Amino acid sequence: MKKAWRWPFAGFVVGAVAGATILTVNVVGASTPERPPAAVERFGEILHTPVLLARAGEPVELKYGFVCGVPRHEPGGGCSPQGSVFVRPAGGSEFAEVPLRRNESGMLTATIGAGGGFDYYAEIDSGREKSAALPAGAARAPHHVWSPETWTKVALGAEPFGSTRAASSIVATFPWGRGHRALGLDSGREQARIGPSAFDVASDGSIVVLDQVNRRLAVVRPGELPSQMPIEFTGGEGDLAVGRDGKIYVLDVARTPMVRSFTAGGYPLAGTRLAEPSADMVRIGPDGPLVHAYPSEMWLPTGAGRPPLSPAEQLDAAEPARRVVEGGSVVVRASPAELKLALVGGHRVAHAWVVRGATSFGEVQLAEPFGDGLLVVVRLWTEKQAQFRVLRLTPEGLAESFAVARAEWAETASLSRFRLHGSTLYQLRSTPSGAEIATFEIGGKP
Repeated sequence: MKKAWRWPFAGFVVGAVAGATILTVNVVGASTPERPPAAVERFGEILHTPVLLARAGEPVELKYGFVCGVPRHEPGGGCSPQGSVFVRPAGGSEFAEVPLRRNESGMLTATIGAGGGFDYYAEIDSGREKSAALPAGAARAPHHVWSPETWTKVALGAEPFGSTRAASSIVATFPWGRGHRALGLDSGREQARIGPSAFDVASDGSIVVLDQVNRRLAVVRPGELPSQMPIEFTGGEGDLAVGRDGKIYVLDVARTPMVRSFTAGGYPLAGTRLAEPSADMVRIGPDGPLVHAYPSEMWLPTGAGRPPLSPAEQLDAAEPARRVVEGGSVVVRASPAELKLALVGGHRVAHAWVVRGATSFGEVQLAEPFGDGLLVVVRLWTEKQAQFRVLRLTPEGLAESFAVARAEWAETASLSRFRLHGSTLYQLRSTPSGAEIATFEIGGKP
């Protein structure tokens, strides 16, 4: 059975569907992650979609749900959660406690005035002598809401399905299989077809593909034929990013989530256990790899050297926005009706956009700095069809827009089909005969 489309970026997948997203289900992986410790299971799960971006002057409603660790019908089961959010203005030092109140749907809520933005975290008690904070770093690394005074508005209208741009070039092709220069395909009756999970483009133009079915990396260097490098990988899907120094970082989530690092030649360097039980993305920041993890839905730094950061250090250094090599951070919050995006530096908003259209938005595949704006790739869909749309956003508005075919005969990790290298957009595509890497040139000055 084909897997359903999945929609966060701390919000890449559509984060506000039905009011709250169960943060621990947005997992890139065909296998279930290792079960959390029993104490965590007894506590349960806090359900919250971080707000991230809100219009200045509008109140912000924070919503929290709770899944009891023990089903109500079992002995000692059920729970009566209660708690508070702790809030401080952007740039402030002291948090003020705001009690959470239960609404008619059973959610715990609090309404906060956005003002110029604020930090917040929640502490929730299950009612069974178990409590936890979200995000896990609490006051040391809270969630944040940015409140831009102005937004650039972009209206897309209805998506013209079927009108897609042809690729500028095909830079790599791979047949399905286990042999040399092939990529693995895992499929079975009534099962999804699972192909290569993810890819990235190195600074020298080399393409590195995570061939997780064959537990290896496929590398295509400019002017050379593809080569393979066996790696340790526990199975399922994962993600991959290549650092500026050529080091390769692989997110392995099938058991205990961790980031494995390798030299450009595939020699293993380190394995870093993540502080949280689920993760869906690894990207390169100015100081090394960053992992988008759940349930906190924060970006965790894992450290580029040896020793890597410990789980406690990751939580303390977590951030709600993704820091980028170019400087500053990218913030994205998606819903089916609109995309909110911003370039920020600390608490300051450099620029913000709101994108609306007549067709539902799905996951944001990519949002990267480009010139003085952003290059964004988002899925647009109806119940019968879908395709990707590339948006080049500038402070003045929409500078360029074109559609790209899904070309996803086999599943990849849900947020790893596109990468940007210079002014070239790369797409990992698949057909019944194999996989390929296609490119699209972005017009204008990058």
